[in-house]
Amino acid sequence: MAQKDGAEPVFVRSRWGTNRYVYNPDSPVGRALIVGSLLFGGIGMYVLHNNSSWSEGELRNAVHAAMAGLNAGPTEVGGWRGGYTQVISEAIKDSGEGPEHGSLHISAYREWGDGGGAPVADRFEVRSDDVEDVYCLSVSPPEPETFTVVSVDLVVTVDAGRC
Repeated sequence: MAQKDGAEPVFVRSRWGTNRYVYNPDSPVGRALIVGSLLFGGIGMYVLHNNSSWSEGELRNAVHAAMAGLNAGPTEVGGWRGGYTQVISEAIKDSGEGPEHGSLHISAYREWGDGGGAPVADRFEVRSDDVEDVYCLSVSPPEPETFTVVSVDLVVTVDAGRC
């Protein structure tokens, strides 16, 4: 549908049986708006994906920052505060490294002393679906079995690789 001056309108009624208006691909401005919308959507999807994925450096820095934070002083565990898994997860998120909503998996392993006596330390494997790097955090003393919140001085070490 041409206008009186020969220029195509930017918007036309949809030919799909609805009363909506759509960009007119016959108009140069309509074509530019179509291409601009696609570019805007593609760039937006890239930015969203990039902000929700861990990189190798971000995961390494976050794990080491969490270790430093947990070694710095007493940490409350148990009760409403959660166990070591929850404390480590929060320390990694509080490090300021990495994405706000990235995938992070923490698996717990208990290290027993010689002869199967009392546990010596708890180990936690930290990994993400976004990178191949895996870190093993060794936390001592072992997690206390309590229903109340207790304050514990943690000693945390980090090794690259599986536990």
